[in-house]
Amino acid sequence: MAKKSAGRANGQGTLELKGKVWRARWMVNGKRFTRSTGTGNRREAEKILAEIVAPFAAKTDAERLENLAVKIEGRKAEIRRYEDSKPALALADGFEAYRRSRERPDTGAATLDMYESQYNRLVRWTAENAPDAREMRNFTRSTADAFANYLAGELSANSFNKYVTLFRRMWDVLAEEGRITENPWKKIRHKVLATHTRRELTVEELARVCGAVKGEMRLLFAVGIYTGLRLGDCALLDWGSIDLVRNRIMTIPRKTARHAHGKPVLIPLHPTLAAMLAEIPPKSRKGYLLPELAAMYEQDSAKLSRRIQAVFTGAGIRTQTTAEGERARLDVGFHSLRHTFVSLSANAGAPLAVVQAIVGHSNPAMTRHYFHESETALQSAVAALPSISLDGADGAPVAITAQADGADAARGRFSAFLDVVRYMTADELKQARAEIDTRLADMVGGAA
Repeated sequence: MAKKSAGRANGQGTLELKGKVWRARWMVNGKRFTRSTGTGNRREAEKILAEIVAPFAAKTDAERLENLAVKIEGRKAEIRRYEDSKPALALADGFEAYRRSRERPDTGAATLDMYESQYNRLVRWTAENAPDAREMRNFTRSTADAFANYLAGELSANSFNKYVTLFRRMWDVLAEEGRITENPWKKIRHKVLATHTRRELTVEELARVCGAVKGEMRLLFAVGIYTGLRLGDCALLDWGSIDLVRNRIMTIPRKTARHAHGKPVLIPLHPTLAAMLAEIPPKSRKGYLLPELAAMYEQDSAKLSRRIQAVFTGAGIRTQTTAEGERARLDVGFHSLRHTFVSLSANAGAPLAVVQAIVGHSNPAMTRHYFHESETALQSAVAALPSISLDGADGAPVAITAQADGADAARGRFSAFLDVVRYMTADELKQARAEIDTRLADMVGGAA
């Protein structure tokens, strides 16, 4: 039978002996609370009880707040003692601990590599600006605020939010494993996104850019122009994805590689790009197509992006616009090549579904329809693009040939159209026929 001690005055609670351990009991607003003191010593139990009920026994709000503040600081001290008793996790080892954690979300290898690049940026910045935070437990909210302010001045709102989301998730996962106890990123707010996309380049601008690039960067731009792939997919393109016999590239975009619907895109090689790839000796056709740029992208993708921006600037292309009272916005970047590819394809008459199949759009908001396009249709669409010659007779870079041969382009457009027709449903054929009839009527009326 439990033995009770005498009740304390001013609502300070009582002690109850349960077996050999004293339990604290107290009332707050008519509600009873009970908690073990963890000790069989009466004096120690009384001290613990006094600490528990002190905030409720205070007569004024000021006294209650003071008691709570003391209690919170005491708990923080306990946490610090607990952390100090464990092996420290170095900030430089944080991502590897996250990568190995069973608590983290299931993420594709390519995405993890991108995350590691973002995290390494944090590690480098911290080593230079907050050397006392070499251990994760010493990475405080003030350090997180300082790094967030640095990022805000360097990145777009969208990129800033991606960094903060990654760090918040990492600290949460490592806290679940007991490696750290506090997450300094929880209250770092996301930036409001202002929709702003990269613009496409004109053919004349492409000519200037191609005349300014050399080495691996020259081939990187050619891949971007003639495949519509994103920067990461271009920089990390490997020879296993390139088929010079069948004259095509087949790869799974990194953005969708970890999703169930992630499937390979098939991109026929444009004659210009095929010729550039054929120049590479067979013995060198292994691993990454662009080994130096691939290594740079994996280590620090932002560094490669800065080199690309320098190419555009060097070609006399203005890459940013600045509105009064706003941060400069990026108008031109490597992603502009993707927009340009889609635009040139559309101008060459390639059906929307064909372009979708090439660039890998799977979101209905990006394109209106989806067909399983034949390879002939894809080849026709790519062949209709303007031809680029990056090397003159003396090996020096020269400009783009502005237009493809008119007859070849027309044949390419018509062939692509016929291939799409083969996959259309009855309703879609009716709509197409109505559109054709309207177009013919306009042409006849105009001729009359």
